[in-house]
Amino acid sequence: MSETENPISIRKIGHVGLYCRDLPKMVDFYSRLLGFQISDVNEKGMTFLRFGADHHSLVLAKMPEDEQKKGPGAQVIQQIAMEVANLDELKRIRRHLLAQGVQVRGKIKHEGPGNDYTFDFDDPEGNRLQFFSDM
Repeated sequence: MSETENPISIRKIGHVGLYCRDLPKMVDFYSRLLGFQISDVNEKGMTFLRFGADHHSLVLAKMPEDEQKKGPGAQVIQQIAMEVANLDELKRIRRHLLAQGVQVRGKIKHEGPGNDYTFDFDDPEGNRLQFFSDM
């Protein structure tokens, strides 16, 4: 494989997740003021919002207490999720990232909302990224 070839084929940014100090205030801001529609709220209180045909484009999650204590330096990106074509592609990408020494956070998992299969990994500065496929 040449340096210009990349074995990862991302279809689109699936969603961005933000940690929120005041989750109800953030949900109100994005829904009432910016016009996002609430698609779902899970058992942890994570709120899934959309502005198009996808189930969600933005996820708002309560910031963990240890991050809140950091003040202005707290990590606010909860995750950036990227969609790939199918489960086989997801498995292939995970193997590739592991072979490249990327910090992968566990196995491929199936969790809601929807029918997504996902795995999480870290970028070099510790931001949580996610690949997913809904097939």
